[in-house]
Amino acid sequence: MTGISSEHNASTPAARRDPLGTQIRPAHYADAPAVGALLASALAPKYRPTLGRRAAEALTRIIGHELRASAHGYWVAERDAQVIGAAHLATVEDPPAVGVARRLAQVVGWTRTLWALAALSILSHGPLAEDEAYIGELAVASAARRQGVALMLMRHLDAQAAALGKSRVTLWVTDDNDAARALYVGLGFTEHSDRRWRLGRLIFKSRRAILMEKRLPGTVAP
Repeated sequence: MTGISSEHNASTPAARRDPLGTQIRPAHYADAPAVGALLASALAPKYRPTLGRRAAEALTRIIGHELRASAHGYWVAERDAQVIGAAHLATVEDPPAVGVARRLAQVVGWTRTLWALAALSILSHGPLAEDEAYIGELAVASAARRQGVALMLMRHLDAQAAALGKSRVTLWVTDDNDAARALYVGLGFTEHSDRRWRLGRLIFKSRRAILMEKRLPGTVAP
């Protein structure tokens, strides 16, 4: 849940549409409840064990704070005035997140907050490189899956990263998420490294996380 500089939202057209009427646009503050609920539902294996039954409310509190600023990295897929997908793109230029623990504690209490931050830290990507854009969140509503929404979001994030002068896009995915891995491979991502974890297996029911990377067109690997 990191921020993103204002240039990220201004460097490409504000919205893109597909034939079904889906558009990709920057998220607004009013979208916070929809985005929070969507992430809590679509990414339940990540957020249910950490934030508990009030995950949607907790995420809404954090995301709403970020969306109040002009600088953020959230994008949504919208159809018929409904948010059906959401994604977050981060770069090294992002300002640091401030006050996350306090805002979470306002919803779930300090005991749950400390547990959640400790558990989620094992999913942390770490410092970003100058040439890197990192996809931290990608979620699509269950009723809108297999309709190309994730593909639209991913292509839009690629365009955003390229417009910002980044040469590669990275993301983490668990090894049991076959659908997501197939999508990423189809988009040109390759497995870069992995992280095997005992604690993650207990919390997230997955044996390991895989770091995937994509070189953007027109760039050369160092």
